[in-house]
Amino acid sequence: MENTTYIMQITTYLYKSSRYNTYKGVILVELLLDALFNKKEKSAIAGTKIKIGYYINLIALAGVSFLLGRVALFENIFPCGPALTAVLMSRGKINVYALPFILLGSFTNKWTGYDVWGDIIATVICGAVFFLLNKRKLSLLGVGIITAAITSIVKAFIIITGPIVFKYDIIMLCMEAVLVVGFVYLFYFFFNIMDKSNEKEKPIAQGIVVLSAVSILAVGGLGIDTIAFFSPVYVVSLFISLFIGYKMGVMEGGLAGIASGLTLMMVASGTPAIIGIFACSGMVAGFFTGLSRIVTGTCFIAVCLGFGMIKGYPELYLTAADPIIAAVIFMFLPQKLIYKLEILLARLRDCEQYYDLISREKIKNTLHGYLETFEKLAALYGRTKDSQSIIPMQFKALTRLTKNMILDLDKPEKANIMQKPRYNVDVGVSGYAKEDNISGDSYLCTEMKNGDYILALSDGMGKGRRAADESGLTISTLHNLLKAGFDIELALRTINSLLLANSTEEIFSTVDMGILNRNTGNLQLFKIGAAATFIKRGDHVEAIKIAALPIGIINRISVDSIDIKVRKGDEIIIVSDGITDADREDRQLDWLIDTIVNIKSKDPQTMSDLIINKAVERYGLKEKDDMTVITAVVN
Repeated sequence: MENTTYIMQITTYLYKSSRYNTYKGVILVELLLDALFNKKEKSAIAGTKIKIGYYINLIALAGVSFLLGRVALFENIFPCGPALTAVLMSRGKINVYALPFILLGSFTNKWTGYDVWGDIIATVICGAVFFLLNKRKLSLLGVGIITAAITSIVKAFIIITGPIVFKYDIIMLCMEAVLVVGFVYLFYFFFNIMDKSNEKEKPIAQGIVVLSAVSILAVGGLGIDTIAFFSPVYVVSLFISLFIGYKMGVMEGGLAGIASGLTLMMVASGTPAIIGIFACSGMVAGFFTGLSRIVTGTCFIAVCLGFGMIKGYPELYLTAADPIIAAVIFMFLPQKLIYKLEILLARLRDCEQYYDLISREKIKNTLHGYLETFEKLAALYGRTKDSQSIIPMQFKALTRLTKNMILDLDKPEKANIMQKPRYNVDVGVSGYAKEDNISGDSYLCTEMKNGDYILALSDGMGKGRRAADESGLTISTLHNLLKAGFDIELALRTINSLLLANSTEEIFSTVDMGILNRNTGNLQLFKIGAAATFIKRGDHVEAIKIAALPIGIINRISVDSIDIKVRKGDEIIIVSDGITDADREDRQLDWLIDTIVNIKSKDPQTMSDLIINKAVERYGLKEKDDMTVITAVVN
């Protein structure tokens, strides 16, 4: 809460210290964007917040307006300018800022040899008319008819006043009028889809057609037929069919292919056969939904090339480069971009899924904020004289946990199929308490969420209840930290800081831990002041030791580990120092190794019991210490 207040104070200061003109410009941009997307009036504080996304939307709309103003259908028809202007003016007067970009796009066609003055004049008149009629509630059909009428009258006047009038001109004029009405509907539904505040149901089929068509029209506005050996318009059209099919299904992929092919035919003057090829390729992409992108992309290429070469070389319906480039982009598109596109498609497919994706995006943004704070706090406390205390350890842990949460949110959702681990573990535990049946040893044998199996043993200082409390605190804290996502080293260092800060008295515990990856068979052993661990394979027993002080004694502990590749049938024996101290004259622990070798039973509980019995026998009449044996058999 204090951090939030601090950030708000800084933000307020920055706004107050800004120049008045900058402040006024921010408000103007906010008003433009609010009017564009029909947002309700906000409070004065909310209206002055700088949102980078708004500026991106503003720039994107200006760019799209420019490109759509340049689009030529069937090489000499320009219906997008008047239609887009009519729709934007109908949505709000303040959208007049987009008109110069539309006119600029139309004007750039002057050097192509086409007469664009009729379309430019029609666009200006449409802007003026709908600017004045903005407060009137016109139906969408009414907007389309008025726009088509203005365009037809202006173009007809220019044709009639010309030197020669051809029947072809009249036919093209009628076609343009029909296209203008169609594009009014197209752009109207496009802005409805893009409007996040519009919660009305959006038909899936309509949305696919609109998004596909507008995307291809915008790319067509670049006016680039080919770059080297491929066509940008064809590549984008194929990518749309492939992506929508893969993410939404067979029917949706086919529909995207039809919409893309039809728009491409008008923009690039392609053959009508391209519509069928795109539809089939989109359906194939939908058929392979759920498989890897590489497999789907490869099949997509095969279908496109197969249908594209039906006519025979050199009159190909589709060149080889375009579907290959589109598929390669699809195969290797970064996951973050795919996630953004999925959010857009989710608006069409399922409102619940859309809001789920949006919620995940908000959570990610929040986590990024937390991550930045934790990183700064960890660095800040890490430079202090108490850099080894529990506080910087906690912030470092929170930093790693937050990063892992962000990575998990970025991962694509997959079917939750439980894989059977390659290795299983059978465990047996046996113990001996020195005082009042209260052992100072505590242990943990459990499977973690990631499938790893943990064997841990801690021996507390002293004896009786105090030792049990110390070792119990160590084991329980270790378990909770590992469950929370801490890595081993950070968890052990955190427990060390906790024990140091827990009391003014000397408190320490040993930690003897093995982590078995049940898929790979890799066993990682951590030993902090602990006794030897034994690995039995057949008739061979290996004793593993690591010299280290227990935790809770010094500020900076040494966390070392040994990796061992286990096999099925191997036996892992973890013991407390009460076992190894049973015969202090035998420093090589030959008696214990011989005992383990001579045990023929594969039952872990029997093995643990026999080792305890042998240790009691070695003690004889001497005072016995707390003893614990954990035996794990890998199978």
